[in-house]
Amino acid sequence: MESAKVLQTSKDRLVNTCFLLFCLCMIDAIFTDFGIRQGHIKEANPFVYSVYDMNVIAFYLLKASLPILLFVLMHYMKPSFLVRNILVVALVIYTLVIFIHISWIIIVAAFI
Repeated sequence: MESAKVLQTSKDRLVNTCFLLFCLCMIDAIFTDFGIRQGHIKEANPFVYSVYDMNVIAFYLLKASLPILLFVLMHYMKPSFLVRNILVVALVIYTLVIFIHISWIIIVAAFI
């Protein structure tokens, strides 16, 4: 009985982490879209840039689909050490990307 509570709590944390990852992905997409439209940045990922160049809505759907897919998979997967570590690495990477976006926004604002 106690292990079921621990498992549920662990799974809840993973679901919350997936939601946080989704939010970071959407913030990244918004900042990237804004930066590209204003001519301040270019998308570094060639595949994502080609999707953006084809259709901005497809770009947002692509950005949203990966964390949503992970969220759906988390519903069916048993929490494991590997899954938790992959989520932590993804959160760290997206947090760094958000800081990069914030830094270029500050730099652009300083020169306007």
